[in-house]
Amino acid sequence: MNVKTIVVPLLLSACAAGCFSLSSPYDYAENWVIREDPVRDFAVPADVFYVQSLLYTNTVSASHIHAHAKGEVGNGRFAGIARVFSPLVANPEDLELALDWYFKYHHEGRRPFVFIGEGEGGAMLKAYEEENSKRLLKDGLVASFYREIPDSGFVTDGMVEEIKQAIARARYKNIWGRDMSAAMQNK
Repeated sequence: MNVKTIVVPLLLSACAAGCFSLSSPYDYAENWVIREDPVRDFAVPADVFYVQSLLYTNTVSASHIHAHAKGEVGNGRFAGIARVFSPLVANPEDLELALDWYFKYHHEGRRPFVFIGEGEGGAMLKAYEEENSKRLLKDGLVASFYREIPDSGFVTDGMVEEIKQAIARARYKNIWGRDMSAAMQNK
């Protein structure tokens, strides 16, 4: 038996074991509260990435987490404005995996996006933003909103309008290469 007949099967088995285990838990819909990836990116100009309190504690049930997210950012609240992505996260590593998945599959170029976070999930998102601020701004982060304690009504109509305006300014700047929003407001 020569070296080739030993090495090739070993390499193939190592690849088979490792190559197929590289998927993210966020490839699967059950790890998301809201994942509007069926909405085509050309149908809306931006994305909202919403993270709320930690997943499944003794006092917070999965159904409560889903209902809260749907009330805050779901149910068509951002229709025509942005796609919504809201992962189920329990720690910073989960958040990073969810963001990696989003950036890999749904973020192109400088597409505007917004971070909204509540409770522990919001604190993790805010820390991630602070640690990666230069890259996130370069990639298109146009606004972020955080609240320490989750509360129904955090995402107000005023916030949605503010997000809409931030997206419009970013898109205008991307098209013309300069920020003309102040000049446009003086008209």
